[in-house]
Amino acid sequence: MNEDTLWSGYPKDLNTKGASAHLDDIRKAIFSGDYETAEKIANSDFHGHWCESYLPFGNLSIEFKSSVSKKGYKRTLDLSKGIAKTECKGITETVFASNPADLIVVHLEAEKEFSCDISFNSLLQNQVYTNEDTLIMEGSAPEVCQPPYYSVENPIIYGDKAMKFAGAAKILGDAVFEDGKIVVSNQKEITILISLATSFVDFKSMPTANALERAMARFENIKPYAQLLEEHIADFSALFDRVELDLGEGNSHMPTNKRLKAVHKGATDNALVALLFQYGRYLTISASRKGTAAMNLQGIWNEHMRAPWSSNYTININTQMNYWCTDICNLSECFEPLTELVKQLAEKGTVTAKDYYNCSGFCSHHNSDIWANTNPAGDPNGKGNDSSYSIWQASAPWLLIMLYEHYQYTGDEAYKEEIKPLFKANLDFYKDFLVEHNGELVTCPSLSPENTYLSENGAHCLTYMPNMDRGILFDFFKICREFGFDAPEIEQVKPASDGRIPEWCEEFGEREIEHRHVSHLYCVYPSPFECDDALKKACEKSLYARGFGGTGWSLGWKVCLWARLRNAENANKLIINQLRPKHPKINIFYSGGGSYPNLLDAHPPFQIDGNFGVAAGIAEMIKNNAMPKSWNGTVKGIKLKGGKEISGKIVNGKLA
Repeated sequence: MNEDTLWSGYPKDLNTKGASAHLDDIRKAIFSGDYETAEKIANSDFHGHWCESYLPFGNLSIEFKSSVSKKGYKRTLDLSKGIAKTECKGITETVFASNPADLIVVHLEAEKEFSCDISFNSLLQNQVYTNEDTLIMEGSAPEVCQPPYYSVENPIIYGDKAMKFAGAAKILGDAVFEDGKIVVSNQKEITILISLATSFVDFKSMPTANALERAMARFENIKPYAQLLEEHIADFSALFDRVELDLGEGNSHMPTNKRLKAVHKGATDNALVALLFQYGRYLTISASRKGTAAMNLQGIWNEHMRAPWSSNYTININTQMNYWCTDICNLSECFEPLTELVKQLAEKGTVTAKDYYNCSGFCSHHNSDIWANTNPAGDPNGKGNDSSYSIWQASAPWLLIMLYEHYQYTGDEAYKEEIKPLFKANLDFYKDFLVEHNGELVTCPSLSPENTYLSENGAHCLTYMPNMDRGILFDFFKICREFGFDAPEIEQVKPASDGRIPEWCEEFGEREIEHRHVSHLYCVYPSPFECDDALKKACEKSLYARGFGGTGWSLGWKVCLWARLRNAENANKLIINQLRPKHPKINIFYSGGGSYPNLLDAHPPFQIDGNFGVAAGIAEMIKNNAMPKSWNGTVKGIKLKGGKEISGKIVNGKLA
């Protein structure tokens, strides 16, 4: 069981005060080619604190007394209805998370009478007890939960300021509540209703709400199971059924894990590609609705106390990718949480802009959390080598461009006016932050996210105006001018002497040619604007150099890029690579990505962004009429900017 607002920490100012005093020294070192000095200053004096962690709420355990087996299970997930089922030995368990009721519903039905004990447990500090007809778990999140790669003596620290949480369960049917559990005896049918809540108020307030009161309030006017099910299906299917993709039967008769293995051995299963596409839409509907928190690195599916990369908002690609498929896959209502996150970053980012750059407006860096922290996250003591990822200020304009593209899909003029001040605030930052070098305005310091280059003095990361910054700001300033603001003029990215799109401002050597990030190719995808043929040709050459491997989300981004270049076969090749089966218990960081047996994206370890990236890529292939010749079937409901939709037959990879 997870709840989208359960994070460690509380509102804190994690910015390093006085960091801006070192800005000129960093710039001077970079412009003179003394990258080692620049990075030394950045690591020791220009750092911030790690962001907080998204946490697992707990588990509901159902311990059957008899009539079950460890073998013979059949598990299914109905994507169109958002319903999971488990069947074994005459017992059927049906589970769904109801958006209308704000409850998790677990329905048990059997051919013969069954008995079971139902209990709560959690990795977090908690107590479980019964109160009349309710099973209750109350607990506390830690004040600090350090990321798993940060080795300290006490990585998890509890205290009174952190978030509280409460889970409550009631039964529709006969049961006894005692000794911290629910005892069900000799029943053929029961329904468990589960309500989860936290004390979270908002990103800038202490988490002081009454979690238990919130959880219990949802049990007012409890509806019968049949009505809960009907209302859930109506709500979920209304979104899911807008889009259909039928690419034939394939191996639909086989379990998903066996289908993955078959594809890995060379079988053609286009129906599995369609399933992967729809799975991304299912995950979006399940995790991102009006009023929820934005989707983080593991969505709402994190099960770890110290999750990979803290299951936070990684806003140098991963959070953005989470929302790539939302509009084009006809789920524009699910975009709202990202808009709210950007508004919060705009408010908190004013302090970061002043503390680090002595600039007006706002900025954000590569990490954030539910508290909307915007500092360059890294070793809190300045002892780490964090400058390869932390000193990057261009996440905010990228996110704002996504908000503008959302407007292009919806045509909502009121929304356009709503986001306009955010553009002005970030534009104010760049007017102050950009510095003239070699006759043009550039960002400095900056980097190409998580990558390093080779200079005469070794491998380094800090630089000025990497081409990801250039591509993002070229688009951002263009949109600002459309809003009527006076924005700087900068040149678009240009091909390098080797015919590729260069990653950095200078033609440095490449330390890792097949690096997982393809940040420099932003100007082709996900840029909302069409680029010229020269850039497309350079992008193609760059993609061949980057290769067809990568982590799960990296594969998804490359699918999108090849789709935009209208190279159907290469896009499909990467989709097949993303369907490589990965064992869920093996977490090999940065190894080749793929899919776990339930189709969740294997970075590995698990990250959910690859699911959304590949779904966006498949939609882009359909939009551009660039599908492999083996695709035959029908499609309905792919959304275009301006509100029109694509529907029709697919014959030998072409829309008929």
